[in-house]
Amino acid sequence: MREMKGIHQPRIDGLIGIIGATGLEIGLLKKGIELIEKERVESGWFFRGHFSGKELVLVESGIGYDRAMNACIHMMERFSPSAILSFGLAGSVDMTTKIGEILLATHLLSIKDMETLQVEKTYTMDKGLIDITSNILDKYDLRFKMVKVVTVPYFIFKLEDRYRIRRELGVEAVEMEGSAIAGEASKRRVPLMALRMISDDISTREIDYGMVMGRHGRATLRGAIRFSLVHRGDLLEIFRFGRGLKQLGRQLSEIEARIVDGITISPRDLVQYVNLPIQKEKPR
Repeated sequence: MREMKGIHQPRIDGLIGIIGATGLEIGLLKKGIELIEKERVESGWFFRGHFSGKELVLVESGIGYDRAMNACIHMMERFSPSAILSFGLAGSVDMTTKIGEILLATHLLSIKDMETLQVEKTYTMDKGLIDITSNILDKYDLRFKMVKVVTVPYFIFKLEDRYRIRRELGVEAVEMEGSAIAGEASKRRVPLMALRMISDDISTREIDYGMVMGRHGRATLRGAIRFSLVHRGDLLEIFRFGRGLKQLGRQLSEIEARIVDGITISPRDLVQYVNLPIQKEKPR
């Protein structure tokens, strides 16, 4: 293993970029990757290597819009992946969408003003990657929904806010990174797929779990102290929620491993699925 130096030439040989906000969300890939090289930048650790015979560049970006955006920019400028897969957890805003359900995003909506809920932009996910992922999920009899998801600036825990988001935007779930990745990927015409698993739903108690979690999705001492002062207890509920997140993270990672094992992102596949031109890679 060696540290990365210099700038790579743009590549069209099927390198897959994978972005997850936390180690919980990409744990199995991170643990199982046959590492070739790694790089530490402000937006997180980047790992390049092989998993199930596929070449990947993997990053744990940290929670939030800006962190995801910076990680995506660095990934594309540094590695030029043929496609990007975004994996993560999300909160349901629909009565019928429950904890543990798999959502395959057809569209990612971007909003920054929670008062008006004005949609700044809507990004359409790559149809070819949706088709490929759908076939893999069907192969393993994994039930999923194809839905719209909205990226929000902070953890949504009040039921009235969830109901309003559902009513006014018509989405199934909220999360905090997707449209940041989509915005940067669309600028460079990099195909994107976004898959989410529900970590909390309408039945979840109205507790601001986001107050406790640090940038990597783990409870912090400072967050726990602040939470106990605001809520006067309920730390046991935080422990239960954290334990549930770990279990869901493992399930999500297993799904990711199956998708990576089954997916094909080669130059010819890209022409077939997303209508990108084949380019000859420059000799090194």
